[in-house]
Amino acid sequence: MELRELTKKEFDNYAINHPLGSFQQTSAWGRFMEGDKFHAYYVGGFINEKIVGASMLLSYERKKKKERIFYAPRGFLIDYKNEELLKEFTEEVKKFIIEKHGVFLKIDPYILVRDRDSEGNIIDGGVYNDFVEINLAHANFIKVNDKIQPKWLSRINLKDKSIDDVFNNFSPKARQTVRRNKRLGFKVRDFDFKDIDRFLSIINEESNRYNTIIPTKIFYEDLKQSFDGNIQFREVYFKKDEVINNIDKMISEVIKEKEVRTSNYHNSKMTAEYFIDKELEDEEEIKRLERLKEYFSKCSDDASMGIYMFITLGNEVVALNGGIVDEYNKLDASYTLHYEMIKYAIENGYKYYNLYEIGNITDDNNKLKNSYNYKKNFGGEVVELVGEYDLVINPKYTDMARKYFPEYLGVKTIFK
Repeated sequence: MELRELTKKEFDNYAINHPLGSFQQTSAWGRFMEGDKFHAYYVGGFINEKIVGASMLLSYERKKKKERIFYAPRGFLIDYKNEELLKEFTEEVKKFIIEKHGVFLKIDPYILVRDRDSEGNIIDGGVYNDFVEINLAHANFIKVNDKIQPKWLSRINLKDKSIDDVFNNFSPKARQTVRRNKRLGFKVRDFDFKDIDRFLSIINEESNRYNTIIPTKIFYEDLKQSFDGNIQFREVYFKKDEVINNIDKMISEVIKEKEVRTSNYHNSKMTAEYFIDKELEDEEEIKRLERLKEYFSKCSDDASMGIYMFITLGNEVVALNGGIVDEYNKLDASYTLHYEMIKYAIENGYKYYNLYEIGNITDDNNKLKNSYNYKKNFGGEVVELVGEYDLVINPKYTDMARKYFPEYLGVKTIFK
C-alpha cells in the first residue's frame, strides 16, 4: 500500500458518499477546525492505483512544542472487516504522523456496534460489528472511554422509504401533533442567518434550562462559512391571522357535526346516551378551540417558534442543534420542523435523518434521557457507535495527549 496526501477535492470525492461517511470527515470540517490550534491533512491509501481507505487527520498544534497530537474525527473511512487492510493502512498512517512529529492518534469510527430499534433493543439477526474492536486491537489501537464525540445517536433510516412510510412509524403522539399543527397553519421556512442573535437567544434558553455549555457566536459563523451550501438554518413559524382563521374553520366543522347529529337524533337514528356523550365532547372541543383562539390572538402577527441548524451533506441530514422559544414550548412545533426536514431529506435522496445525540440509554443517570424520550417519537433507530480508540505512538506523551483532547471543538453536549 502507498499512502498519499490528497487534495481536498480528491478526499471529498471519496469521503462524502462513503458508507461510513460523516460531516466530520470532510474538507468542510477540516476548514472549520483549522486555525491556531489544528491543522488538517487528507490522506488516502492506494493499492494498484485504487484508493482503498482514507482519512482526514487533524493535528493539534502546540505552541512552542513540536510534538503533535493527531485525531481522525469519525475516521478512518475503510473496510473494518478486512483486518489486514486495516493494519496496513494504520501502519502507513502511523509513519505519516511520525514524519509530522506526531506522538499520538485518536479515532472514533462512524460505525455502529449492533442494530437496535427505537427503544434500544438489540434486533435479532441484525448487524453485529464486534469484529471492529478485535481488528482495531490487532492494529494496536486501545479502546478508551468516550469523551469527545456522542456515542449514542437517534437516526431514521430513509432508504427505499416514502414520507408516508416514515410518518406511519412515528409514535401516535407525533402523528397527531404533526396533523394538528398542519391544521393550525404551522409552517417551516429558511432562517436568515443575519438574525443569528435570535438563534443564539434560543440556544441560551436551552442552556439555562438544561445547565449546558453552549458554543459561541463565532462557532456558528465559522461553521456556516465552512459548510456554506451544505448547512441550513430553518425556523418553524405561524402567521396569527391565518391560525385564527383556521381555528374558526375548526369550530365551524364541530358546529356542523352537532347539527347533523341533532337531526339524526330527532329522526331516532341514535340513542339518547350516545347523543348526550357526543354533545358534551363537542362542547368541550369548542371551548378548547376558543381558548386556543384567544391564546393566538395575543401573539405577534408573524411568530417564529423555533430554529434548528442542519448539516445536509453526504449520506444524511443531521439535526445538529436548535431549540424552541420558551413561550411556545407547549405547542410542540418541533415535530413540524423535523417532519418537514425528513420530507426534504427523502426528496433529495439522503439515506438517513440523524436526530443526533441522545446519551447512553443504558445509563439510569443519562442526562439526555428527556432528549432520547422525545426523539424516539420519530420511530428511528438507536445507534450505538463503536467509540474511541487510541494509537499510542510515543508512550512518553500519552498523558499529555489525552489531557489536550478537551480542546477539540466538537459538537457534543457538555454539562456545566
